[in-house]
Amino acid sequence: MVERVDLSPGTLTVLLSRVDLARTLDRDADRINADELTLVSPFRMRRRGVELKLHLGEAPRDIDRTLVRNIVKAQKRMAMIIQGKTFSEIAETERTSKRRVQDVIDLAMLAPDILAAIASGEQPQRLTCDHLIKSGVPSIWAEQRVLFARL
Repeated sequence: MVERVDLSPGTLTVLLSRVDLARTLDRDADRINADELTLVSPFRMRRRGVELKLHLGEAPRDIDRTLVRNIVKAQKRMAMIIQGKTFSEIAETERTSKRRVQDVIDLAMLAPDILAAIASGEQPQRLTCDHLIKSGVPSIWAEQRVLFARL
């Protein structure tokens, strides 16, 4: 029953087939209002790793729980570093690798407004834990804001 689908940034448009709809409803095609055959809906795409979700309508806020969990771990580990523990000691205590501790620790340095956006699910969709670990987090908050505005 779908004649055509158009996808443009943020908008999904579906055109229904008048003939197929009339046949399905057992009605005369001339009695179907052509203006009512076009459905338009806003949408957002959310990517998490290899998964891509298409949210039609006003999508609910999607809180990246993995990112939030890793930020909390990073803040806990930063407190341990301030107390004088080494990366190796933290890794041993938390039963993880020293490399993982080093990879995630930068998340403890995120600007407060960026943390608030992440906590409410309002961060850019490309702002994931993997992206932050791979690209690195600048220690200067103004630089973080510029970097994240580009995502």
